[in-house]
Amino acid sequence: MNIVKFAYYDEFRCSGPDCTDSCCKYWRIDISKSEYLDYKKMKCSDALKKAVDGAFKRKKDPTDFVYAEMRLKEDGSCFLLGGDSLCMLQKELGENALSLTCRVFPRLHMKVGKDTVTQSCSATCCRVTEILMEHPEGLRITEEEYDGKDYYINKDLFTLPRLAPDSKETAYYWIVLNTQIDILQNRRFTVPERMLILGYFCQKAEEYIKNDEITKIASLSEMLLDQELCRKIVNSLTPTQSDKRIADSSVKILYKMSRTAQNSPSAFVSQSFGRIMGRLAVTAFSLGNNEPDIGFNAREYIKLTETFGKIMEERPYIIENLLVNLVFSQNIKDGVWYNYFALAVFYNTLKLCVPVFLKEEYTDKELASALTFAVKMVLNTNLAKSNVLVDSILRNKSTLPYAVFLIC
Repeated sequence: MNIVKFAYYDEFRCSGPDCTDSCCKYWRIDISKSEYLDYKKMKCSDALKKAVDGAFKRKKDPTDFVYAEMRLKEDGSCFLLGGDSLCMLQKELGENALSLTCRVFPRLHMKVGKDTVTQSCSATCCRVTEILMEHPEGLRITEEEYDGKDYYINKDLFTLPRLAPDSKETAYYWIVLNTQIDILQNRRFTVPERMLILGYFCQKAEEYIKNDEITKIASLSEMLLDQELCRKIVNSLTPTQSDKRIADSSVKILYKMSRTAQNSPSAFVSQSFGRIMGRLAVTAFSLGNNEPDIGFNAREYIKLTETFGKIMEERPYIIENLLVNLVFSQNIKDGVWYNYFALAVFYNTLKLCVPVFLKEEYTDKELASALTFAVKMVLNTNLAKSNVLVDSILRNKSTLPYAVFLIC
């Protein structure tokens, strides 16, 4: 069996009590029926037993795999988080007492085909974001033979949907993934320009897949090695519309995300979007059956995008690494173009939300924290792929030029 992973994967170590953004807050975690029953009958101290009794709630329609969820306290923290910012369960009974999600997070594992496993980490963890910021050379992917020592692989436990050997997506998974990463790491172009080239590739690849012409994807990938051609693609896709039109589309997407986030069980997500909407002074006016007309503070929008632009100018590799890291863990079964549009929504969130969480003067640790907040707003609630959000957009505006508004 082969392991394909980012070289940084082995660098990760939990920051523990030094973490600036605990993963034990603002995140509802599902557990299986077997885990739920194990918690109910485990032998432990009275203090831990009391915490466990209030920590879980059974689902309305439970299954063996998703049977219950972990409750959160009023401050958004887990019932099992102690005053020392450590998990009471792990502290008393060890790591093996944790649920699968808690044991694995932020590590991501996916089985591809018969004999390959991919490994990466989620940037919803602040320490992972810090690691991504520590690699100005870009993220390197390694391939090695499995040494047989990974507990989760041996138990056939994976945190990402697996691709079976006979899955139609397995046939083009690697060529699509490798091309996406090659494009995002092509430093002859700015990060927004790379996103345009990536959009061109994903739209064409989707067409080939739908027409049962997947062999053409390899030719398309090779064609995009031509830098002059890529420059022509960028020039053809760069929007000619006014800055106001671009800003309108960008804020409108964020407004739709904030409306969807109101139904989120996470107070952190809804409060964060409220903070951003307040900063931009966003207002919505009903236009009958049409989409609402969005108003916002244009000066504040410019200030936010200028702050993000400064980050892009000084250290573009940070955003590059975040995008590459996310592409590596996307579920290709959702569709190549669908995934791209979700990536554009993700980029737009970074562009407008990261500056809101930053002071005028900030440290690297504060920047990592702001980036993580923005990532969590999208990924912890799956907002970038919310059916309510993305499907409503793609039905009417599935063209690449519309996605461009979110990038430029």
